[in-house]
Amino acid sequence: MKLRAAFIVMMVLSALSGCTHTVRNVSLPSDYLPENSLPELKPIAPEIDLSIAVPAVKQEHPDTITKQTASPAYDIDFEDNYKIQHWITRLSKTDQRYFQESLSRFDTVRPRMEEIFQNNGLPTDLVYLCLVESGGNPNAVSSAGATGYWQFMSGTARRYGLRINTWIDERRDLEKSTLAAARYLKHLHSIFDDWLLASAAYNAGEGTITRLMKRHPEIDDFWDISDTMHIKRETLAYVPKFTAALVIGKNRELYGVNIPDYGRYAEPPYEFVTINTFTYLDEIAEVIGVPESHMLRLNSELIRGCTPPTSREYALKIPPGTAGKVTAYLSEIHEPHVEYVTHTISSGDTLSHLAKKYSSSIKGIAQTNRIEANAVLTIGKELIIPKNTVAEKPRGKHTYVVAHGDTIKSISQIYGVSVQDIIEVNNLDDPQLIYPNMVLNIPPKPSSVSDKRFTQYRVKKGDTLWAISRQFEVSTKDVIRWNQLSSTAQIYPGDELTIYHR
Repeated sequence: MKLRAAFIVMMVLSALSGCTHTVRNVSLPSDYLPENSLPELKPIAPEIDLSIAVPAVKQEHPDTITKQTASPAYDIDFEDNYKIQHWITRLSKTDQRYFQESLSRFDTVRPRMEEIFQNNGLPTDLVYLCLVESGGNPNAVSSAGATGYWQFMSGTARRYGLRINTWIDERRDLEKSTLAAARYLKHLHSIFDDWLLASAAYNAGEGTITRLMKRHPEIDDFWDISDTMHIKRETLAYVPKFTAALVIGKNRELYGVNIPDYGRYAEPPYEFVTINTFTYLDEIAEVIGVPESHMLRLNSELIRGCTPPTSREYALKIPPGTAGKVTAYLSEIHEPHVEYVTHTISSGDTLSHLAKKYSSSIKGIAQTNRIEANAVLTIGKELIIPKNTVAEKPRGKHTYVVAHGDTIKSISQIYGVSVQDIIEVNNLDDPQLIYPNMVLNIPPKPSSVSDKRFTQYRVKKGDTLWAISRQFEVSTKDVIRWNQLSSTAQIYPGDELTIYHR
């Protein structure tokens, strides 16, 4: 019995000593085992359960990332790691109210975006990049000037076919900007063959990621990029934040993210009507009986509250069932009946005088009679006048009656718009050929895009709420209120804050 006891003690000491020798196939009778075994260890549920969202991860060193494939609920591959877990906690807990409101607004445009991505052969989960970029807000403008749903810089936007000028910014157009984003993301994927690397390049630029991978050949996917490399912290946070937003967005009940009924974000239905002439949105709104803000919301790309005067045709979004009223209004105001009359020139007649008398235009009279627009008229000679080619324009807040001594420049200074703007909206071949009592269209000022514009500001290292409020000349209290933060909230590089302009 003593021999057996000594043998057992020797075996236990050997196991505890970490001896490198291995004892194989050692088994002891059950009566030799201690009566009091260790208590059963029960698994502790994690604070955030990802078992439904993505496969579980091994508990490893914080810098270790376990590469895994997303569950079938997703159509892109990503990995569950501590970086994603950090953002899941931030978005579903710390910043839950802000995230819920952004998600609510994004939901109104998400179905159409998913449809466009699917039609163009992209994973539909990528539309959640828009949630991270702008929260689904067409009027979002970053401190760097990135604009619209997909936060395009102007150069990239134009490269992918979006128009940007003094009248229109198609980065704010839902369908056109989403199609451009789809084309850009496909291009990035063709370079990196990885959707997360393509997403990083969407944020930092393809050149940045390409140069980084050349300097660090060990980079195989996004998670191989570390903060010791030459890359902005914003980009390092961007992909985990996007992935976390996707996980929460597709597992809302699991993470306690309940979408309230933000009716003001609901995307209003619309149909199209073709506009063949320069038109103000507030006039259309008055004709069909809706607020001007409704027309501005439907046509958020029209940054001056009017159709582009340089476009021969424009597909304007209007509420369903109103096309008849709009067409009738445009026909009455802008498409008068044309008839030709003869006029015998008398003393004092000029083309500008005749144009006014017959609701015609200098250009029209000159072309009809094959004379120059500045020709000296001969008394007694007959001219053929195309009558009613210029409709009598309503005289209101968008029109100006030319007085003696007026010039295009002086009129532009009165209204705070450019000379070129007035020339374009009135289709003037020669800005010198204006005359007293002539009625000119006056375009809205550039600043009249909306009553309340804002910037999506990305927090940089060293930023504080106080410093940001001073930069935008607003109060810290307002910044906290706009972003639904607590008075003790901390901000971090890569966070986005909404700052409204006064």
